Amino acid sequence: MTLRHRFTLRSFAAAGILGLTASSAVVLGATAPASAAKIALSCEVPVLGTKTFAVDITTNAPANAAPGSSLTPRITSKITVPADLADLMRGFLGANAIAGTVESVVKVDGVDRTTTITIPRTNVPASGPVVLTGTGQLSSIAAGPAGGRHTIAAGAQNVAMMLFQPGSPDGSLFPVPCAPAAGQSTTISTIAVRGASTTKAKAVFSAKKHKATVSATVSSTPAATGTVTFTLKRGAKKVKTVRASVVRGKATATFKKLRQKGKYTVTAAYSGSSTVAPSTGTAKLKVR
Repeated sequence: MTLRHRFTLRSFAAAGILGLTASSAVVLGATAPASAAKIALSCEVPVLGTKTFAVDITTNAPANAAPGSSLTPRITSKITVPADLADLMRGFLGANAIAGTVESVVKVDGVDRTTTITIPRTNVPASGPVVLTGTGQLSSIAAGPAGGRHTIAAGAQNVAMMLFQPGSPDGSLFPVPCAPAAGQSTTISTIAVRGASTTKAKAVFSAKKHKATVSATVSSTPAATGTVTFTLKRGAKKVKTVRASVVRGKATATFKKLRQKGKYTVTAAYSGSSTVAPSTGTAKLKVR
């Protein structure tokens, strides 16, 4: 690598000829199901003008959070640098690796919060686009009262990228401001604040009437409302399903015309409500 080539890379970096973007999402709860979003960010890149990047965001944000719980947000952003800009990095700028950070604005219920997303040093492939993955963490969020919701959305992104040349430990730094493109939803995740519930199922068989009376007791704060779906299975085979309303914390139903002898399982699935999270209980039943 010649001294002239290194000077050229630093000169273009200082001019801000290349822009890379990242976005963010909040994670509320470490063991929750993953949620994802794809958001287009518009970046003002000097000389090259406006560039749009699709950013895939994966989070483990839960669908529900307990009232008053402390939630620790984490994010993962997957950024794809288009092939034309990747070609510029590989060719004219001679870069073989990229690293950097993003000062990412995350809107929690409309209020800006800022987190730093770290993109580790990533090798630039010989051809095609460059895919960068960054992670970050936001300050904790206190869940509100039962029945509330927290909306997480992407805001402005201030990118500071480093381009590295072969044999050089020092990279060239430049900032690029980015924001979500107009005309799209920026919502990444919505978390419902609901009290926890437990469901206990019970099943009693009447040989004389060939029927089973099943019940479910749903314990929660606040009190549970909604429905319970009772599913009767013989082994892995579903036999019947019936639904009943929860009244004063209890739901009751009947399975009629049970004539095939054997061991059964009853699953009671409480649907949940706007203030109480769903839960499930099981009971064994023997038809004689």
